[in-house]
Amino acid sequence: MSTEKTQSQIFADEVIPSLFHSSPGQFLQLLYRDGNKFLSFYWKLAGEKCPPELKRDSFGLNYYFREPASRVLITMILLPEPNRDGESYFSALIYRPDRRILLVADTTKIFNLEKYSPPENPTGTRLVEWTRRKVREVIGSGPVPFQEEFYRMVIDQIREH
Repeated sequence: MSTEKTQSQIFADEVIPSLFHSSPGQFLQLLYRDGNKFLSFYWKLAGEKCPPELKRDSFGLNYYFREPASRVLITMILLPEPNRDGESYFSALIYRPDRRILLVADTTKIFNLEKYSPPENPTGTRLVEWTRRKVREVIGSGPVPFQEEFYRMVIDQIREH
């Protein structure tokens, strides 16, 4: 199996975390204005960073917003169906502009639901967080890959932290 990242992995693991964590307000403004064009542009850019055999079209790439509480915005990004372990089904971009802990800003969080299918994992997924320092932290087994199941798990994660 190739250790090189696919277009989907570059997009979900590098491009989106870099854009969102560095300037969430601008990211959301661009997404509100013309989200599908915005995401498609960056999907194509991610494709330029991987070998041709790991590229694919963006069929299934979409997004929507949820506001589970005042001043808490969750942008759900739906990704093309994963082909291999490590690719994501969904990304949840959490923006809480008022969140500060002591002197540290904790305004953004990103959770991805990755395909992960060893025999001992009945759901075939794992939940990971991409930190502000762009470090991937595995949280554990994820829910079955349905939007609502993932959304509930994200809500549980942000309530805990």
